[in-house]
Amino acid sequence: MDQVNSRLKKFGFSRKGSTNNGSTPPLHPSVSHSSLNQQQQPARQTPPPQPNPLGRPPSYTGAPQGQVQGQGQPSGAPTPPAQNPYPPQGQPQGQPQGQQPQPQHQPPHGGQRSPPVGPPSHPPQQQPNVGPPNPQQQGPPQGPPRQGPPQQGPPQQGPPQNLNGPQGRNGSPMSQGHPGQQYGGHGQFPPPINTAQYGRPPQGPGVPYPGPGGQAPPYGQGHPGGPGYPQGGPPPFGQQQQPQHIPQHGPAAHAHEAPGGGRSQSQLIVGIDFGTTFSGVAYAFVAPGQEPQESIIAEWPGAGNTTRQKVPTVLYYDQYQKVVGWGPDIGEALAPTGYPKQGVQKVEWFKLQLMVSGNTYIDPINLPPLPPGKSEIDVAADYLFKLRQAMRAALQKSLGEVFNREERNIKYFLTVPAIWNDAGKAATRQAAIQAGFLRDANDNRLTLITEPEAAAMFCSKMGLLNLKIHDAVLIVDCGGGTVDLIAYEVEEEVPFSVAECTAGSGDSCGSTALNRNFSNILRAKIRKMKLPDGSRTAGKVYAKCIMDFENRIKADFRNNGQKWAVDVGIETDFPDAGIEEGYMTFTNEEILQCFEPVVNRILELVRNQIIAIQAQNRQLQNVLVVGGFGASEYLFQQIKLHVPPQFQNKVVRPMDSVAAIVKGAVTAGITERVVTSRVARRHYLMATLQPFKEGHHPEAYRVPSLDGKDRCKYTRQIFVTKGQRVKIGEPVKVSFFRQVAPGATLMYEDILYACDDDVCPEYTKDSRIKEVVTLTSDLSRKNLEKDFERMDTPQGTFYRVYFDIYLTLDGSEFNAELVCQGEVMGRCSAKFR
Repeated sequence: MDQVNSRLKKFGFSRKGSTNNGSTPPLHPSVSHSSLNQQQQPARQTPPPQPNPLGRPPSYTGAPQGQVQGQGQPSGAPTPPAQNPYPPQGQPQGQPQGQQPQPQHQPPHGGQRSPPVGPPSHPPQQQPNVGPPNPQQQGPPQGPPRQGPPQQGPPQQGPPQNLNGPQGRNGSPMSQGHPGQQYGGHGQFPPPINTAQYGRPPQGPGVPYPGPGGQAPPYGQGHPGGPGYPQGGPPPFGQQQQPQHIPQHGPAAHAHEAPGGGRSQSQLIVGIDFGTTFSGVAYAFVAPGQEPQESIIAEWPGAGNTTRQKVPTVLYYDQYQKVVGWGPDIGEALAPTGYPKQGVQKVEWFKLQLMVSGNTYIDPINLPPLPPGKSEIDVAADYLFKLRQAMRAALQKSLGEVFNREERNIKYFLTVPAIWNDAGKAATRQAAIQAGFLRDANDNRLTLITEPEAAAMFCSKMGLLNLKIHDAVLIVDCGGGTVDLIAYEVEEEVPFSVAECTAGSGDSCGSTALNRNFSNILRAKIRKMKLPDGSRTAGKVYAKCIMDFENRIKADFRNNGQKWAVDVGIETDFPDAGIEEGYMTFTNEEILQCFEPVVNRILELVRNQIIAIQAQNRQLQNVLVVGGFGASEYLFQQIKLHVPPQFQNKVVRPMDSVAAIVKGAVTAGITERVVTSRVARRHYLMATLQPFKEGHHPEAYRVPSLDGKDRCKYTRQIFVTKGQRVKIGEPVKVSFFRQVAPGATLMYEDILYACDDDVCPEYTKDSRIKEVVTLTSDLSRKNLEKDFERMDTPQGTFYRVYFDIYLTLDGSEFNAELVCQGEVMGRCSAKFR
């Protein structure tokens, strides 16, 4: 016992009756939002706060990009009563007269964070409200312009701050030298304890979790053992808790009301297919009593009288990093010769840059360079800003006053590849925010939808999916940068709904891979011309051939022995390079070399998906080939030839396969989502403290706790297992508690992790486990002594703070909430690292 006491004193803990108010370390990460953190330092008294004339909690602004920020209360979510946190006479609200005031803390969601210990150097100041820009206010606007002349670039928000820098968690005063780091927690925050290992919370008042969009009953009207508490008896000591699935609460549970109020019954839906090589926009106006129709924007600036369903995903920058050309509007970027002007840089394929990090199948060496000083998010935002400008002009022309009335509440559906990881999706969302599609990071009018799901929505509406229950359909989305494959099985015929049958697969074997292969062949032929380095003739030949391959050869290739002649515009013959009479000739075999490795990889992906479908005893009824690259006749015929014979007649390509994705994105906004469940691509987990097992856990991971028992740090609690089928909109719940010393802080940060391996390692310190997002929570409005269970032990007095974490996955993004006694105390949504 003396040994245990001496170890506790080392971390600032004392025996019962001691005047030391140090907090005790938490045990299981999901239960230790307040356990280990609060074992560290007591919160000291603060000076009396100043009155708040608004009579409501201040808003918090200025969260650095890339850092988790609270999303605000969703429509219908439980909210604390609107009270003044800064009452007059310096008496904190909710504190009886004569009672010691609780310290006031500012949530670490964004802006300036104050240390959890010690009085503030200045009284609390009123914070500005978060919302749309007020033209009456001074200073630059806080959101995209609604009217007036178009901007010259997207709203500049600056690059995301480095979370490991001075403003990040490692440089924060909240994490300097705190023992929480020794417990495997986040900075000062040690991990929590899983309640399944230690029994139920104490018998007492509790409030069940209201569910997404639900309303929590008042505190004290709940019941122990309700949805907010762990159900049944605990599993054997030391075992992981099995996550519970909480049913969704009807369609309204996931309805998103656009902020701003004053919304009419009509709705303008915009779908955006942001592609690697080409992008498109479609829309539909939904009005009561009218059948909405999807329309594609086909008139673009710089295109003249030519209509195009899609425009190139390309930008031109001058030497000052100003955009001088984009998509179809490149007249100012090119010289009369058709080449970029002096000092102008062409930038393309930058969409792939958004998810290079952590993805081995994309080689950054093969991607074109970005402009100096520009990140991939900056470049994507520049393009999306130009796309948004053209979209607004087209909708203004087509809808007139309807657009002016509905623009504030437009709901956007932006497509992303199904194989993109969380970081790629988060980067795409951030680029859309910088481009002005949303007012701020809390604006919920943007939904990311996977490209295969959008294709399935389109094909379903077109009547191409004549399927029965348990029949399967395979979507093969062949785009410019990636190829995505997902198999769906039918769950219901009326209303039509499907579930993912297999985990999605894919690779970076889109049509840009053909361009890279053709470029290698072309360079080899040009070298045979034996021209000096930097020759303008060589550059002219290269540009002419690349353009002709992109616009003609790639789409028309059939592998039928045809030779391809390209007008390179020179008079000199170079027989060794295949140039005669001003034409460079490419043989069928040379073009086939561009296609074969790419098509073979796609065929392998298709074959593996069919095997996986058959392994589940599902009947494959259709193989739908969509996307821009899917329009290639050679690719389509190769897929038909190489699937098993019984499926060859089931390979189909919609008539409008190029527009299937963008139209499907609009359909997703008009109708209810037809995909009801997904197959998890990764493990999702959190760090916890578990009882230390002699001979099993590493001795270096042993840490003491407030109850005198040794725990093991860096252990993990899995929420969702890779390959697990997860219902869309049904949160996965895991219950936790923290051991908290009197006077300790009730503000925490917990990291959610992910692992791509089939078998998840046991400890979060393993390099295969990656940080995904930080869940920030603030329980400071709770009263530690009154609201939580008191524990008196020989080591001293502490409290158990019980809470639940709900994780919701939908395949394109995920949400996490921390719920304590029926109130949402922490929330993160798609704010990935």
